[in-house]
Amino acid sequence: MRVGLDFEESRDGQEVQDLYRWLRMDADLRRSAEIGLVSRPDAEAMGTLEIIELVIAQGIAALNLAVAYAAWRNTRPAAPQVTITYPGGSITVQDGSEETVRRIEAALRRAAAEDGESEDTGGGEDTGGGEAVQGAGEPADGSRAAATDDA
Repeated sequence: MRVGLDFEESRDGQEVQDLYRWLRMDADLRRSAEIGLVSRPDAEAMGTLEIIELVIAQGIAALNLAVAYAAWRNTRPAAPQVTITYPGGSITVQDGSEETVRRIEAALRRAAAEDGESEDTGGGEDTGGGEAVQGAGEPADGSRAAATDDA
């Protein structure tokens, strides 16, 4: 499953590069996901020209990504919100709380289960906690999502 991480408010791309380096240094995430930088699907858009793309195939990768994001976010109190896109939807997160980790993991596990790539559909329930959930997000591969994540 392809997952994209995007900073819509970033003008110089520094946050993208910073989070990309952080994720690449996370040994657990590197073992369970492919991590790369790709051109934004909407190249004419203002702001950064790249997004972080991960390819994850197992449930543990969803948890590894959520924990790595939270660790990065907790060391940067002024970092902008991050939109995580996946097949069928997206989630925008603003902090690195335990609730955010649960929400990211649950959203990615649900998407993987619906995408047929994961038999492990465990994880917490997506119950709010300050982050905006946006349905019909654009997956990292640039295709338009047909379904929304309204849970």
